[in-house]
Amino acid sequence: MALFLDPAEILQTNDALNYINYENMNEEQREYLRTDLWDFEFTVPPAAVYFPGNALIKTRLTGVSPNFPGALGTITANFRGFDIAQKVGVHSNGSVTLNFIDREDQAITYFKLDWQQKLTNLDNRFTYRKEDTVAECKLTMFNSSRIPIFKWTLLTCQLDDGTLSRSFTSDDPAQNGETEMVLTYEHIRPVGLNLPE
Repeated sequence: MALFLDPAEILQTNDALNYINYENMNEEQREYLRTDLWDFEFTVPPAAVYFPGNALIKTRLTGVSPNFPGALGTITANFRGFDIAQKVGVHSNGSVTLNFIDREDQAITYFKLDWQQKLTNLDNRFTYRKEDTVAECKLTMFNSSRIPIFKWTLLTCQLDDGTLSRSFTSDDPAQNGETEMVLTYEHIRPVGLNLPE
């Protein structure tokens, strides 16, 4: 009859993968990081632009797609055939896409159109001053208990794309209120609110 070693004896001699067990994988019932619990608001709306208010923005906003910066600059020098690189600086600007479903009052559409007009008027190309057409925004991520766990402050936001998305047909009465706003920002401040000890 063949004798088999107890797995515990084998694991004692080679502990390379001993972390693979239920207790470690369970991590004491920790919650998963979720992306469906979030909030977005204009902490400082553009002064010269029609603004429907954060209550309406939050009600009609269905999704936020941020383009977070992170690429580092590089200085490279060649020493006797070896490229030696040093990472320096990071860009802190980016963009964020806001997805809305607008209603018959078209408050989101007018917000977007007015912002576009204030940046460059279609008829006479008049432009309002930058200080009156920039905004400040905040994106917050929450855990399942609705406690904030991460926050991004977006500084000097401007409308980047004011395109209206409309399709007209006589055959399909599907709602036509889906619209998006693409904002660029000059600087981002990410803050973790529940960093591990």
